[in-house]
Amino acid sequence: MVTFEEPSLPTLLTLISLIYALQVARGVAQRLVGAGLLGEIAVGIIYGPVANILQEEFEVTILALGYIGLVLIVFEGGLDIDLDLFLPTLPLASLSAFTGVLLPLAFTFALFASPSFNLPPLQAFSAGAALASTSLGTTFYVLRAQAGTTDLAATRISAVLVSAALIDDIIALVLLSVLTSLGAGAVTNLGWTIGRPIVASLALAIGGPAVAFLVARPLFRKFAERRVIKFGSNAALLVGIAVLSAFLAIAAYAGTTMLLGAYIAGVFLFALPSPGSDLNFKHVYTETVGPLQTYIFSPFFFCSIGFTIPFLSLWTGRIIWRGVVYALLMTLGKVLVGLCVVVADSFSPSPTPPSSLIAPEGTSASPTTAAEKPSFASSHSNLSSASSLKRVHLPTLDVLPPAAFLGLALVARGEIGVLVLQVARNSPGDLLGEEAYLVALWAVALCTIVGPIAFSALVRRYGEGIVNGRWGVQR
Repeated sequence: MVTFEEPSLPTLLTLISLIYALQVARGVAQRLVGAGLLGEIAVGIIYGPVANILQEEFEVTILALGYIGLVLIVFEGGLDIDLDLFLPTLPLASLSAFTGVLLPLAFTFALFASPSFNLPPLQAFSAGAALASTSLGTTFYVLRAQAGTTDLAATRISAVLVSAALIDDIIALVLLSVLTSLGAGAVTNLGWTIGRPIVASLALAIGGPAVAFLVARPLFRKFAERRVIKFGSNAALLVGIAVLSAFLAIAAYAGTTMLLGAYIAGVFLFALPSPGSDLNFKHVYTETVGPLQTYIFSPFFFCSIGFTIPFLSLWTGRIIWRGVVYALLMTLGKVLVGLCVVVADSFSPSPTPPSSLIAPEGTSASPTTAAEKPSFASSHSNLSSASSLKRVHLPTLDVLPPAAFLGLALVARGEIGVLVLQVARNSPGDLLGEEAYLVALWAVALCTIVGPIAFSALVRRYGEGIVNGRWGVQR
Protein backbone atom coordinates (compact mmCIF):
# COMPACT_ATOMS: atom_id res chain seq x y z
CA MET A 1 0.00 0.00 0.00
CA VAL A 2 1.27 3.47 -0.89
CA THR A 3 1.59 5.95 1.97
CA PHE A 4 1.07 9.65 1.40
CA GLU A 5 4.40 11.45 1.58
CA GLU A 6 5.45 14.86 0.43
CA PRO A 7 7.56 14.52 -2.75
CA SER A 8 11.08 15.79 -2.52
CA LEU A 9 11.93 19.18 -3.99
CA PRO A 10 14.20 17.72 -6.74
CA THR A 11 11.38 15.40 -7.83
CA LEU A 12 8.87 18.24 -8.11
CA LEU A 13 11.27 20.56 -9.90
CA THR A 14 12.30 17.82 -12.32
CA LEU A 15 8.70 17.07 -13.33
CA ILE A 16 7.82 20.76 -13.58
CA SER A 17 10.85 21.42 -15.76
CA LEU A 18 9.98 18.44 -17.99
CA ILE A 19 6.43 19.65 -18.63
CA TYR A 20 7.65 23.18 -19.35
CA ALA A 21 10.55 22.04 -21.53
CA LEU A 22 8.16 19.99 -23.67
CA GLN A 23 6.02 23.06 -24.39
CA VAL A 24 9.01 25.25 -25.23
CA ALA A 25 10.73 22.60 -27.35
CA ARG A 26 7.56 21.95 -29.34
CA GLY A 27 7.11 25.65 -30.07
CA VAL A 28 10.74 26.13 -31.12
CA ALA A 29 10.81 23.04 -33.34
CA GLN A 30 7.49 23.99 -34.93
CA ARG A 31 8.79 27.46 -35.74
CA LEU A 32 12.19 26.31 -37.04
CA VAL A 33 11.37 23.16 -39.00
CA GLY A 34 7.57 22.92 -38.94
CA ALA A 35 7.58 19.71 -36.86
CA GLY A 36 6.98 20.38 -33.16
CA LEU A 37 7.07 16.71 -32.25
CA LEU A 38 10.83 16.64 -32.90
CA GLY A 39 11.36 19.06 -30.02
CA GLU A 40 9.40 16.78 -27.70
CA ILE A 41 11.39 13.72 -28.81
CA ALA A 42 14.62 15.67 -28.19
CA VAL A 43 13.51 16.52 -24.65
CA GLY A 44 12.80 12.82 -24.04
CA ILE A 45 16.28 11.89 -25.24
CA ILE A 46 17.89 14.48 -22.93
CA TYR A 47 15.87 13.60 -19.82
CA GLY A 48 16.16 9.86 -20.51
CA PRO A 49 19.20 8.12 -22.01
CA VAL A 50 21.54 11.15 -22.22
CA ALA A 51 21.35 12.77 -18.78
CA ASN A 52 19.33 10.14 -16.86
CA ILE A 53 17.44 12.90 -15.10
CA LEU A 54 14.23 10.91 -14.60
CA GLN A 55 13.93 7.83 -12.45
CA GLU A 56 12.85 4.68 -14.27
CA GLU A 57 9.43 4.55 -12.57
CA PHE A 58 8.71 8.07 -13.80
CA GLU A 59 9.64 7.08 -17.34
CA VAL A 60 7.28 4.10 -17.16
CA THR A 61 4.46 6.34 -15.93
CA ILE A 62 5.09 8.94 -18.62
CA LEU A 63 5.18 6.20 -21.26
CA ALA A 64 1.73 4.98 -20.12
CA LEU A 65 0.29 8.51 -20.11
CA GLY A 66 1.91 9.10 -23.48
CA TYR A 67 0.21 6.04 -24.91
CA ILE A 68 -3.10 7.55 -23.85
CA GLY A 69 -2.03 10.54 -25.95
CA LEU A 70 -1.38 8.27 -28.93
CA VAL A 71 -4.79 6.62 -28.50
CA LEU A 72 -6.46 10.04 -28.37
CA ILE A 73 -4.63 11.23 -31.49
CA VAL A 74 -6.00 8.27 -33.44
CA PHE A 75 -9.42 8.53 -31.78
CA GLU A 76 -9.71 12.16 -32.90
CA GLY A 77 -8.93 11.05 -36.44
CA GLY A 78 -11.96 8.74 -36.31
CA LEU A 79 -14.17 11.57 -35.05
CA ASP A 80 -13.13 13.63 -38.09
CA ILE A 81 -13.82 10.92 -40.68
CA ASP A 82 -15.45 11.91 -43.97
CA LEU A 83 -17.14 8.80 -45.37
CA ASP A 84 -17.61 10.41 -48.78
CA LEU A 85 -13.81 10.52 -49.03
CA PHE A 86 -12.86 7.44 -47.04
CA LEU A 87 -14.74 4.68 -48.85
CA PRO A 88 -13.85 5.57 -52.48
CA THR A 89 -10.16 5.87 -51.62
CA LEU A 90 -9.92 2.56 -49.72
CA PRO A 91 -8.68 0.45 -52.69
CA LEU A 92 -5.88 2.93 -53.44
CA ALA A 93 -5.03 3.11 -49.73
CA SER A 94 -4.75 -0.68 -49.56
CA LEU A 95 -2.43 -0.75 -52.57
CA SER A 96 -0.34 2.06 -51.05
CA ALA A 97 -0.11 0.28 -47.69
CA PHE A 98 1.06 -3.03 -49.18
CA THR A 99 3.57 -1.20 -51.37
CA GLY A 100 4.84 0.67 -48.33
CA VAL A 101 5.38 -2.61 -46.49
CA LEU A 102 6.86 -4.72 -49.27
CA LEU A 103 9.43 -2.17 -50.50
CA PRO A 104 11.13 -1.64 -47.10
CA LEU A 105 11.19 -5.40 -46.53
CA ALA A 106 12.71 -6.03 -49.97
CA PHE A 107 15.27 -3.24 -49.54
CA THR A 108 16.21 -4.57 -46.09
CA PHE A 109 16.82 -8.12 -47.32
CA ALA A 110 18.89 -6.82 -50.24
CA LEU A 111 20.97 -4.48 -48.05
CA PHE A 112 21.57 -6.93 -45.21
CA ALA A 113 22.66 -9.62 -47.72
CA SER A 114 25.22 -7.29 -49.32
CA PRO A 115 28.93 -7.76 -48.50
CA SER A 116 29.03 -4.41 -46.69
CA PHE A 117 26.43 -5.52 -44.13
CA ASN A 118 26.49 -9.37 -44.28
CA LEU A 119 23.76 -9.89 -41.67
CA PRO A 120 21.57 -13.03 -41.37
CA PRO A 121 18.15 -13.18 -43.10
CA LEU A 122 16.31 -13.54 -39.78
CA GLN A 123 17.78 -10.24 -38.58
CA ALA A 124 16.85 -8.69 -41.93
CA PHE A 125 13.26 -9.82 -41.42
CA SER A 126 13.17 -8.38 -37.89
CA ALA A 127 14.59 -5.01 -38.94
CA GLY A 128 12.45 -4.92 -42.08
CA ALA A 129 9.31 -5.62 -40.06
CA ALA A 130 10.06 -2.58 -37.88
CA LEU A 131 10.85 -0.28 -40.81
CA ALA A 132 7.82 -1.46 -42.79
CA SER A 133 5.55 0.24 -40.24
CA THR A 134 4.27 3.81 -40.17
CA SER A 135 3.86 5.99 -37.09
CA LEU A 136 0.09 6.44 -37.04
CA GLY A 137 0.30 9.00 -34.24
CA THR A 138 2.84 11.07 -36.17
CA THR A 139 0.68 10.89 -39.30
CA PHE A 140 -2.34 12.36 -37.52
CA TYR A 141 -0.17 14.86 -35.65
CA VAL A 142 1.48 16.36 -38.72
CA LEU A 143 -1.88 16.58 -40.51
CA ARG A 144 -3.38 18.46 -37.57
CA ALA A 145 -0.32 20.68 -37.18
CA GLN A 146 -0.83 22.04 -40.71
CA ALA A 147 -4.57 22.62 -40.27
CA GLY A 148 -4.07 26.31 -39.54
CA THR A 149 -2.91 27.09 -43.07
CA THR A 150 -4.66 24.55 -45.33
CA ASP A 151 -7.67 22.27 -45.06
CA LEU A 152 -5.61 19.13 -45.63
CA ALA A 153 -7.74 16.79 -43.53
CA ALA A 154 -10.66 17.18 -45.95
CA THR A 155 -8.70 16.19 -49.07
CA ARG A 156 -8.82 12.93 -51.03
CA ILE A 157 -5.10 12.36 -50.59
CA SER A 158 -5.41 12.72 -46.79
CA ALA A 159 -8.12 10.04 -46.77
CA VAL A 160 -5.76 7.76 -48.69
CA LEU A 161 -2.97 8.56 -46.22
CA VAL A 162 -4.98 7.82 -43.06
CA SER A 163 -6.29 4.51 -44.41
CA ALA A 164 -2.84 3.46 -45.63
CA ALA A 165 -1.26 4.28 -42.26
CA LEU A 166 -3.92 2.24 -40.44
CA ILE A 167 -3.38 -0.77 -42.72
CA ASP A 168 0.40 -0.38 -42.29
CA ASP A 169 0.03 -0.68 -38.53
CA ILE A 170 -2.18 -3.75 -38.85
CA ILE A 171 0.44 -5.42 -41.05
CA ALA A 172 3.13 -4.39 -38.55
CA LEU A 173 1.10 -6.10 -35.81
CA VAL A 174 0.95 -9.28 -37.90
CA LEU A 175 4.72 -9.17 -38.39
CA LEU A 176 5.19 -8.52 -34.67
CA SER A 177 3.10 -11.62 -33.87
CA VAL A 178 5.29 -13.66 -36.21
CA LEU A 179 8.45 -12.34 -34.56
CA THR A 180 7.10 -13.09 -31.09
CA SER A 181 6.35 -16.68 -32.09
CA LEU A 182 9.73 -17.12 -33.76
CA GLY A 183 11.51 -15.75 -30.72
CA ALA A 184 9.65 -18.10 -28.39
CA GLY A 185 10.13 -21.04 -30.73
CA ALA A 186 6.33 -21.48 -31.03
CA VAL A 187 6.10 -22.16 -34.74
CA THR A 188 3.69 -25.13 -34.51
CA ASN A 189 0.65 -22.89 -34.94
CA LEU A 190 2.16 -20.18 -37.11
CA GLY A 191 -0.89 -20.05 -39.41
CA TRP A 192 -3.18 -18.91 -36.61
CA THR A 193 -0.47 -16.60 -35.27
CA ILE A 194 -0.46 -14.80 -38.61
CA GLY A 195 -4.18 -15.14 -39.26
CA ARG A 196 -5.55 -14.00 -35.91
CA PRO A 197 -4.64 -10.28 -36.15
CA ILE A 198 -5.77 -10.22 -39.79
CA VAL A 199 -9.16 -11.77 -39.01
CA ALA A 200 -9.60 -9.64 -35.89
CA SER A 201 -8.70 -6.44 -37.74
CA LEU A 202 -11.07 -7.15 -40.62
CA ALA A 203 -13.89 -8.08 -38.23
CA LEU A 204 -13.40 -4.91 -36.19
CA ALA A 205 -12.97 -2.63 -39.22
CA ILE A 206 -16.14 -3.98 -40.89
CA GLY A 207 -18.28 -4.94 -37.90
CA GLY A 208 -17.68 -1.79 -35.83
CA PRO A 209 -18.99 0.73 -38.40
CA ALA A 210 -21.77 -1.68 -39.45
CA VAL A 211 -23.08 -1.91 -35.88
CA ALA A 212 -22.70 1.86 -35.49
CA PHE A 213 -24.70 2.84 -38.57
CA LEU A 214 -27.25 0.01 -38.69
CA VAL A 215 -27.94 -0.73 -35.02
CA ALA A 216 -26.51 1.81 -32.58
CA ARG A 217 -27.45 4.96 -34.51
CA PRO A 218 -31.24 4.40 -34.70
CA LEU A 219 -31.36 3.17 -31.11
CA PHE A 220 -29.28 6.09 -29.81
CA ARG A 221 -31.33 8.67 -31.68
CA LYS A 222 -34.61 7.21 -30.43
CA PHE A 223 -33.82 6.51 -26.79
CA ALA A 224 -30.64 8.31 -25.66
CA GLU A 225 -29.83 11.40 -27.71
CA ARG A 226 -32.24 13.79 -26.00
CA ARG A 227 -31.17 12.63 -22.56
CA VAL A 228 -27.49 13.13 -23.39
CA ILE A 229 -28.22 16.63 -24.69
CA LYS A 230 -30.27 17.38 -21.55
CA PHE A 231 -27.43 16.47 -19.17
CA GLY A 232 -24.81 18.32 -21.20
CA SER A 233 -21.16 17.77 -21.99
CA ASN A 234 -20.47 15.52 -19.00
CA ALA A 235 -23.00 12.98 -20.28
CA ALA A 236 -21.56 13.17 -23.79
CA LEU A 237 -18.06 12.72 -22.33
CA LEU A 238 -19.26 9.63 -20.43
CA VAL A 239 -20.65 8.13 -23.66
CA GLY A 240 -17.38 8.89 -25.45
CA ILE A 241 -15.21 7.32 -22.74
CA ALA A 242 -17.45 4.24 -22.57
CA VAL A 243 -17.33 3.71 -26.35
CA LEU A 244 -13.57 4.27 -26.51
CA SER A 245 -12.91 1.92 -23.58
CA ALA A 246 -15.15 -0.76 -25.09
CA PHE A 247 -13.40 -0.70 -28.46
CA LEU A 248 -9.94 -0.69 -26.86
CA ALA A 249 -10.92 -3.80 -24.91
CA ILE A 250 -12.42 -5.49 -27.98
CA ALA A 251 -9.29 -4.79 -30.03
CA ALA A 252 -6.91 -5.97 -27.30
CA TYR A 253 -8.73 -9.24 -26.54
CA ALA A 254 -9.40 -9.96 -30.22
CA GLY A 255 -5.68 -9.77 -30.98
CA THR A 256 -5.42 -6.64 -33.10
CA THR A 257 -3.90 -3.24 -32.40
CA MET A 258 -5.68 -1.01 -29.89
CA LEU A 259 -5.05 1.91 -32.24
CA LEU A 260 -7.52 0.40 -34.71
CA GLY A 261 -10.00 0.13 -31.84
CA ALA A 262 -9.46 3.81 -31.02
CA TYR A 263 -10.08 4.82 -34.64
CA ILE A 264 -13.24 2.71 -34.93
CA ALA A 265 -14.48 4.20 -31.62
CA GLY A 266 -14.16 7.67 -33.15
CA VAL A 267 -16.10 6.53 -36.24
CA PHE A 268 -18.74 4.94 -33.98
CA LEU A 269 -19.33 8.23 -32.14
CA PHE A 270 -19.32 10.16 -35.42
CA ALA A 271 -22.27 8.03 -36.60
CA LEU A 272 -24.55 8.51 -33.57
CA PRO A 273 -25.97 12.10 -33.53
CA SER A 274 -28.90 13.15 -35.71
CA PRO A 275 -28.32 15.67 -38.53
CA GLY A 276 -28.52 19.20 -37.12
CA SER A 277 -28.43 17.89 -33.55
CA ASP A 278 -27.02 19.97 -30.71
CA LEU A 279 -24.90 16.96 -29.76
CA ASN A 280 -21.41 17.10 -31.23
CA PHE A 281 -18.90 14.62 -29.82
CA LYS A 282 -15.98 16.33 -31.58
CA HIS A 283 -16.88 19.65 -29.90
CA VAL A 284 -17.14 17.93 -26.51
CA TYR A 285 -13.76 16.27 -27.06
CA THR A 286 -12.14 19.57 -28.05
CA GLU A 287 -13.54 21.44 -25.05
CA THR A 288 -12.94 18.84 -22.33
CA VAL A 289 -10.07 16.58 -23.40
CA GLY A 290 -8.36 18.85 -25.94
CA PRO A 291 -6.33 20.97 -23.47
CA LEU A 292 -5.06 17.87 -21.64
CA GLN A 293 -4.16 16.27 -24.95
CA THR A 294 -2.34 19.36 -26.19
CA TYR A 295 -0.25 20.07 -23.10
CA ILE A 296 0.13 16.70 -21.33
CA PHE A 297 -0.78 13.49 -23.17
CA SER A 298 0.52 14.24 -26.67
CA PRO A 299 3.85 15.76 -25.48
CA PHE A 300 4.34 12.79 -23.14
CA PHE A 301 3.82 10.40 -26.07
CA PHE A 302 6.54 11.91 -28.26
CA CYS A 303 8.77 12.39 -25.20
CA SER A 304 8.45 8.67 -24.42
CA ILE A 305 9.78 7.85 -27.89
CA GLY A 306 12.95 9.70 -26.88
CA PHE A 307 13.19 7.59 -23.70
CA THR A 308 13.49 4.40 -25.78
CA ILE A 309 16.40 5.50 -27.99
CA PRO A 310 19.83 4.36 -26.64
CA PHE A 311 21.34 7.63 -27.82
CA LEU A 312 24.89 7.25 -26.50
CA SER A 313 25.32 3.77 -28.01
CA LEU A 314 24.59 5.01 -31.53
CA TRP A 315 27.74 7.09 -31.98
CA THR A 316 30.31 4.79 -33.51
CA GLY A 317 31.53 5.23 -37.06
CA ARG A 318 30.45 1.78 -38.26
CA ILE A 319 26.95 2.13 -36.79
CA ILE A 320 26.51 5.69 -38.08
CA TRP A 321 27.29 5.09 -41.75
CA ARG A 322 25.29 1.89 -41.84
CA GLY A 323 22.37 3.58 -40.11
CA VAL A 324 22.43 6.53 -42.52
CA VAL A 325 22.53 4.26 -45.58
CA TYR A 326 19.72 2.14 -44.19
CA ALA A 327 17.65 5.24 -43.36
CA LEU A 328 18.06 6.52 -46.93
CA LEU A 329 16.78 3.22 -48.33
CA MET A 330 13.89 3.13 -45.86
CA THR A 331 12.94 6.69 -46.74
CA LEU A 332 12.99 5.78 -50.42
CA GLY A 333 10.84 2.73 -49.71
CA LYS A 334 8.05 4.94 -48.37
CA VAL A 335 8.47 7.85 -50.78
CA LEU A 336 8.01 5.46 -53.71
CA VAL A 337 4.52 4.73 -52.40
CA GLY A 338 3.60 8.02 -54.05
CA LEU A 339 3.87 6.24 -57.40
CA CYS A 340 0.56 4.56 -56.54
CA VAL A 341 -1.06 7.99 -56.76
CA VAL A 342 0.60 8.64 -60.12
CA VAL A 343 -0.70 5.32 -61.46
CA ALA A 344 -4.20 5.92 -60.07
CA ASP A 345 -4.24 9.40 -61.57
CA SER A 346 -3.39 7.92 -64.97
CA PHE A 347 -6.57 5.83 -64.84
CA SER A 348 -8.78 8.66 -63.58
CA PRO A 349 -11.25 10.47 -65.87
CA SER A 350 -9.34 12.51 -68.44
CA PRO A 351 -10.03 16.24 -68.33
CA THR A 352 -9.46 16.49 -72.12
CA PRO A 353 -12.65 17.44 -74.03
CA PRO A 354 -13.79 15.29 -76.98
CA SER A 355 -12.40 16.02 -80.40
CA SER A 356 -15.79 17.22 -81.64
CA LEU A 357 -15.55 20.20 -79.28
CA ILE A 358 -12.02 21.21 -80.28
CA ALA A 359 -11.72 23.48 -83.27
CA PRO A 360 -9.36 22.19 -85.98
CA GLU A 361 -6.13 24.05 -86.38
CA GLY A 362 -6.53 27.12 -88.57
CA THR A 363 -10.32 27.33 -88.17
CA SER A 364 -12.54 29.40 -85.94
CA ALA A 365 -13.66 27.79 -82.75
CA SER A 366 -17.08 29.46 -82.98
CA PRO A 367 -19.74 28.37 -85.51
CA THR A 368 -20.54 31.09 -88.09
CA THR A 369 -24.08 30.11 -89.01
CA ALA A 370 -27.15 29.24 -87.06
CA ALA A 371 -27.34 25.90 -88.85
CA GLU A 372 -23.82 25.02 -87.77
CA LYS A 373 -24.26 26.26 -84.22
CA PRO A 374 -24.88 23.33 -81.85
CA SER A 375 -27.63 23.56 -79.30
CA PHE A 376 -26.82 24.06 -75.61
CA ALA A 377 -28.31 20.67 -74.80
CA SER A 378 -26.11 18.83 -77.29
CA SER A 379 -22.99 20.67 -76.09
CA HIS A 380 -23.85 19.90 -72.47
CA SER A 381 -24.36 16.24 -73.38
CA ASN A 382 -21.00 16.09 -75.14
CA LEU A 383 -19.27 17.69 -72.16
CA SER A 384 -20.92 15.28 -69.75
CA SER A 385 -19.87 12.28 -71.78
CA ALA A 386 -16.36 13.67 -71.96
CA SER A 387 -16.11 14.14 -68.22
CA SER A 388 -17.28 10.61 -67.58
CA LEU A 389 -14.91 9.06 -70.14
CA LYS A 390 -12.24 6.99 -68.46
CA ARG A 391 -9.09 6.12 -70.31
CA VAL A 392 -5.43 5.75 -69.56
CA HIS A 393 -3.52 8.98 -70.03
CA LEU A 394 -0.07 10.23 -69.18
CA PRO A 395 0.16 11.76 -65.70
CA THR A 396 0.69 15.49 -65.47
CA LEU A 397 3.03 17.43 -63.20
CA ASP A 398 0.05 18.38 -61.04
CA VAL A 399 -0.02 14.88 -59.56
CA LEU A 400 3.54 15.08 -58.19
CA PRO A 401 2.75 17.16 -55.04
CA PRO A 402 -0.08 14.80 -53.92
CA ALA A 403 2.16 11.81 -54.65
CA ALA A 404 4.99 13.33 -52.60
CA PHE A 405 2.44 14.22 -49.89
CA LEU A 406 1.50 10.56 -49.46
CA GLY A 407 5.05 9.23 -49.65
CA LEU A 408 6.61 11.73 -47.24
CA ALA A 409 3.81 11.44 -44.68
CA LEU A 410 4.45 7.69 -44.42
CA VAL A 411 8.21 8.05 -43.81
CA ALA A 412 8.07 8.50 -40.00
CA ARG A 413 8.25 5.18 -38.12
CA GLY A 414 8.13 6.35 -34.50
CA GLU A 415 6.53 4.24 -31.80
CA ILE A 416 5.62 1.19 -33.90
CA GLY A 417 9.13 0.80 -35.31
CA VAL A 418 10.73 1.09 -31.86
CA LEU A 419 8.24 -1.41 -30.41
CA VAL A 420 8.97 -4.06 -33.05
CA LEU A 421 12.73 -3.57 -32.71
CA GLN A 422 12.67 -3.92 -28.94
CA VAL A 423 10.49 -7.05 -29.06
CA ALA A 424 12.90 -8.61 -31.57
CA ARG A 425 15.98 -7.52 -29.61
CA ASN A 426 14.72 -8.82 -26.25
CA SER A 427 13.35 -12.12 -27.58
CA PRO A 428 15.18 -15.31 -26.52
CA GLY A 429 15.61 -16.45 -30.12
CA ASP A 430 18.34 -13.92 -31.01
CA LEU A 431 16.17 -12.38 -33.72
CA LEU A 432 18.14 -9.13 -33.80
CA GLY A 433 21.79 -8.71 -32.89
CA GLU A 434 23.21 -5.63 -31.18
CA GLU A 435 24.64 -4.14 -34.36
CA ALA A 436 21.52 -4.72 -36.46
CA TYR A 437 19.41 -3.30 -33.63
CA LEU A 438 21.41 -0.08 -33.44
CA VAL A 439 21.52 0.30 -37.23
CA ALA A 440 17.75 -0.12 -37.40
CA LEU A 441 17.29 2.38 -34.56
CA TRP A 442 19.32 4.90 -36.56
CA ALA A 443 16.96 4.35 -39.48
CA VAL A 444 13.86 4.71 -37.29
CA ALA A 445 15.20 7.89 -35.68
CA LEU A 446 16.29 9.53 -38.92
CA CYS A 447 13.04 8.65 -40.69
CA THR A 448 11.01 10.02 -37.78
CA ILE A 449 13.02 13.26 -37.93
CA VAL A 450 13.30 13.74 -41.70
CA GLY A 451 9.75 12.67 -42.56
CA PRO A 452 7.84 15.40 -40.66
CA ILE A 453 10.34 18.10 -41.70
CA ALA A 454 10.08 17.23 -45.39
CA PHE A 455 6.30 16.86 -45.13
CA SER A 456 5.92 20.27 -43.48
CA ALA A 457 8.11 21.90 -46.15
CA LEU A 458 6.00 20.29 -48.88
CA VAL A 459 2.76 21.51 -47.32
CA ARG A 460 4.07 25.07 -46.94
CA ARG A 461 5.12 25.11 -50.60
CA TYR A 462 2.34 23.13 -52.31
CA GLY A 463 -0.44 22.88 -49.69
CA GLU A 464 -2.87 25.24 -51.38
CA GLY A 465 -2.30 23.57 -54.73
CA ILE A 466 -3.01 20.15 -53.23
CA VAL A 467 -6.21 21.36 -51.55
CA ASN A 468 -7.52 22.97 -54.74
CA GLY A 469 -6.32 20.22 -57.12
CA ARG A 470 -7.77 16.92 -58.28
CA TRP A 471 -6.62 15.16 -55.09
CA GLY A 472 -7.84 17.96 -52.85
CA VAL A 473 -11.16 19.02 -51.37
CA GLN A 474 -14.09 17.72 -53.45
CA ARG A 475 -16.59 20.50 -53.97
